[in-house]
Amino acid sequence: MGDLSSILGSQNSIEYLVSQYMMYESAPKNALLDRQDDLKERKGVLSDLDSKLSTLQSKAERLSDPITDYFALRTSTVSDSDVLTASASSTAAMGNHSVTIERLAISDTRVSQQYDDIATSFSGILADQTFSIGYGHPTEADENNRESLSITVTADVFALDNDDALLQIADAINSAMYIAVSNETIESGEQVRASVVSEESGKSRIILRSESSGYKNRIDFTDSADSLLSSMGVSDAVVSSGTAGGYITEVGTSATTSLLNSKLNIDGLDFYRDNNNVTDALTGVTMKLLDVSATTQTISVTADTEGVKTEVNEFLDTYNESMTYLRSNTQMDPETYQRGVLSDDVTYRSILYDLRNYTMNQVTGVANSDYSRLFNIGIEADSKGQLSITDSDKFTTALETNSDYVAQVFNASDGLATKLDGYLEKYIKTGGTIDSSKTNIEDQLTSLSDRMSLMDDLLARREKQLTDQFTSLQEMMYTLTNQQNYMSSFF
Repeated sequence: MGDLSSILGSQNSIEYLVSQYMMYESAPKNALLDRQDDLKERKGVLSDLDSKLSTLQSKAERLSDPITDYFALRTSTVSDSDVLTASASSTAAMGNHSVTIERLAISDTRVSQQYDDIATSFSGILADQTFSIGYGHPTEADENNRESLSITVTADVFALDNDDALLQIADAINSAMYIAVSNETIESGEQVRASVVSEESGKSRIILRSESSGYKNRIDFTDSADSLLSSMGVSDAVVSSGTAGGYITEVGTSATTSLLNSKLNIDGLDFYRDNNNVTDALTGVTMKLLDVSATTQTISVTADTEGVKTEVNEFLDTYNESMTYLRSNTQMDPETYQRGVLSDDVTYRSILYDLRNYTMNQVTGVANSDYSRLFNIGIEADSKGQLSITDSDKFTTALETNSDYVAQVFNASDGLATKLDGYLEKYIKTGGTIDSSKTNIEDQLTSLSDRMSLMDDLLARREKQLTDQFTSLQEMMYTLTNQQNYMSSFF
């Protein structure tokens, strides 16, 4: 009785006894918690796998793209990059082109006559003056379409001295252009900007300049009632000379006669363009004209072997990453003997084997049977199944001989990228295999949560029951001890 009495001798002892009993009583819930942790880990692995396989499919889809041929990438070089630069797309034909640049495209610029700042040359104009400035505004239906913008200068401006009057006229033009751009009436690059310059002290003139270069973006005018623009010389159809107004560069009457357009000769033919970024002269080649040059420049378009290698290596790296992840989660670790989270699921184990088999299969849809396997283009797997370009020379030779030799290994009807793209879709699509597995796990987690909530209620009641029982037993022991002590006092 003494031992039992000492065990129940304090509240702390009761709490200890209850906790020991509850550890045993909680075993079923702990098993559910372990199951919950396993399911959460499995769901996390599936989410990561979904991400990796989605990335792999994206790379496969890129290499099997029927529109853009990433195996026909081109690179270009120029003999003098201070004169022009060039870039080439996959549609560019390989070869050399001779280029001379006679002139660069420039913006149409108009100037007024020169005025004495302190004079009042506009004082004879007593009414508001409204004029229009025409500009290029191409549409899908008409690339040569033109529009005009109406501008009003109020009468009070003309009473000012010339310097202030020119500043007010320039401000009226710029304000009207700004409002038109804000209202989306015209594009920002279609504006005509006005400014006032002083070539010498006490002398000023107004300058109008098109925002964009070329004949299509030339400026034209509709004058005001009192011929404000004509009196200023801004609209004069002559080249400005000395203090007179007019245009700075010969506008001409067409793309070929206008000195606003660039002019270049490519392989013996003359080309005229509105700007210095020429994208439509050589198919697939974009040229940026930087300077005039009477010396013939050479543009060389060649296969971009390094660019293609980068594309292929990115695909192989993504494949390798997916395979490594699958291997670690669907197989047993040979060193730790720990089983992967998905090792008991034949559905996901099969992905590992299927992906590996695709890389070893012969591609039948190639034009040249000598290039029907990955190793034919220099790609092989190491002892761990990791793919890489092991023979760079073989890869480069196949690519330079005919880029289709490399491309078809991947994008033929049964090419590696084509097969992977279709195969992975059923796993990663919305409602696919991985989605279904994760939904099943969510259902199990919800069921476990409900069961654990019920267990929590039962365990709480059981804990209270045990506490009450041990407390009653403690009180009974106190009573027995007191009675024993009382009886002992008589003997």
